[in-house]
Amino acid sequence: MIEQLETLSYWHWIILGLLLLAGEALGAAGFLIGLAISAFIVGALLAIDLVHDWQIQFLLFALFSVLASIVFWKFFRSQNTTDEAVNINNRAAQLIGRKLTLQADIDNGQGKIQIGDTLWKVEAEGELKAGTLIEVYASEGMVLHIRAV
Repeated sequence: MIEQLETLSYWHWIILGLLLLAGEALGAAGFLIGLAISAFIVGALLAIDLVHDWQIQFLLFALFSVLASIVFWKFFRSQNTTDEAVNINNRAAQLIGRKLTLQADIDNGQGKIQIGDTLWKVEAEGELKAGTLIEVYASEGMVLHIRAV
């Protein structure tokens, strides 16, 4: 076993880096990126003849893996603080802020409007006449809350 470790070349590290990137492509959620970069760094150090001993190679791989993982974790953590897809499955919430013209009267604060190909139940604070410019300001379940603009 020791004889095999002593014959490690830079190709072994490059192949390990490529295998780690392939594993990342299969869905490791960013965990293997730091390891792959570390394998490439150790392979480069071995290729330019800065490292010889297999013990040093593994030590550098472990050190660079931890450092690269920390750097990528901090980078991606800051990228994921804002979630732009909060309402991706909430169609009613996606309509908030939209301005429309009423096609039919809203009686007793309740009625229906058609937006696109969907008929929506709406609630307003009072009665609204057809032709009134309205705005969707909130949603509760599949009920849109509207007001005149």
